[in-house]
Amino acid sequence: MKPKISLALTIGALMAAIGLATSPGNAGVTGSPHDFGAQSWSTGKTCQPCHTPHDAVVEDANGDKVSAPLWSHTLSTATYYLTDDWSDPSATPQTGEVDQNSKVCLSCHDGTVALDSFGGATGSTPNTNSNLGTDLSDDHPIGDAARWWTTTPSYMVDPSFRTTAGIMPLRKMADGSLAVGCTTCHEPHNRKSTTHMLWVNNSVAGTTVDGRAVNGSLLCMNCHKK
Repeated sequence: MKPKISLALTIGALMAAIGLATSPGNAGVTGSPHDFGAQSWSTGKTCQPCHTPHDAVVEDANGDKVSAPLWSHTLSTATYYLTDDWSDPSATPQTGEVDQNSKVCLSCHDGTVALDSFGGATGSTPNTNSNLGTDLSDDHPIGDAARWWTTTPSYMVDPSFRTTAGIMPLRKMADGSLAVGCTTCHEPHNRKSTTHMLWVNNSVAGTTVDGRAVNGSLLCMNCHKK
């Protein structure tokens, strides 16, 4: 028999985990582009378009485990076109898999599933503001197009530095390997309170996670050595 857990405690823990409460600098979901409670299609629900305390989506159409906690939004079943050759923009895009974390992002951002399709309901509100489509070949590579190396090359920053800093994580593919994903750059709960909900403000000078002083593109330079 499953232990009984207070619904209030469950929802409270979920809200804390996703950073609903604001802190100095307006960090958090409230007031961010992911403050769905302010949208008419959400019927006043802030968290539920993505998360639910009960009856969560636990597997995608391939039977692979969903990486987001207590997921509520209907997942996309789209096929994605990814960059085939980073060094040749004219290369023909090839289909490929994205990481398990990006799948939940794309359930809203590839435009094939309505924003209000959550909690088992079939919605009708399209994403007209941040629709990437299913051809991702003109976006930063993710998933199969951005699998991380077994040994990090000298022109890239070892991911252990980002892990130590607690930012910009690599994401798991279905086979357990690591790759760059949507949330390697973006922090979906706006805990860093940056433009475009990035892990790091990319328009300022600073020091990278591996100790290099840079004049700008700080987020980029936390992965790339240029």
